[in-house]
Amino acid sequence: MMLSKTIGHSRTSDAASAVRRGVFTLATLIAFGSVACGPSDSGTGPQVPGSISVHTETSGFQPDDSYELLVDGAVAGTIGANDELMISELDPATYELALSDVADNCTVESATATVEPNQTVNASLSVVCSAADPTPYSIRANRDRPNLENGQIIECSFGLCPSDDEWDIYVQFVSSNNPQAVIRQNTTTGVELAHVAGRTLSTLTEEDVEGATFTVDPIDDSFDAGRVVLVKTDAGSVYALGNPVENTILLTFTFDVVLLAAGS
Repeated sequence: MMLSKTIGHSRTSDAASAVRRGVFTLATLIAFGSVACGPSDSGTGPQVPGSISVHTETSGFQPDDSYELLVDGAVAGTIGANDELMISELDPATYELALSDVADNCTVESATATVEPNQTVNASLSVVCSAADPTPYSIRANRDRPNLENGQIIECSFGLCPSDDEWDIYVQFVSSNNPQAVIRQNTTTGVELAHVAGRTLSTLTEEDVEGATFTVDPIDDSFDAGRVVLVKTDAGSVYALGNPVENTILLTFTFDVVLLAAGS
């Protein structure tokens, strides 16, 4: 230890003396520089924090509107269904990201993000929401008229209904069609229809619904097994009708209904 201190003092004295004399050699500069700069950073000081920019993307039917963002299991804030939230002042480390307060029909996979000092890392959480289970209906042609919002069926004998404000659709058998079943809507309340050909309830996609053209005018196309009929009620809800089965002898019709988007 005494030898080391002596050598260090001698180099410092020599360097300072050389500076006074205006004499600089490579060894002198190295010795003087090591003294002037002091000890190197050992890396044991406070860590510089970083940030995570979290993005959410929600798709599917009946999507949720917002979630609680969890960082390592702790609530870090509220984030929208398709939103961005910045989480700052995080020590450099790897964090697990997840969402809570997610609707039962939606699923999300957790993700991880590694924070670097003084850097912002991007992370994405994808939420996929599925439609509710189908509700089966069995109605008589022309007479039974379902209210899709509450599931009730209004009986309209000989086409005369107690009220035109309490039902959404009915089925009419048109003998010139094959199949004969045609879905009609309540034009009094402004119910809208759209047909998606070449789809079933199990293959219907969000893009199919977004690209559908709704109309208040009657659509005369048959409701066949390879088609989905979309119904937009006066409350703004959107339903998908599929899996039709007609009985032209008993004049009965069965089909399944799925809620795609809830209205007001």
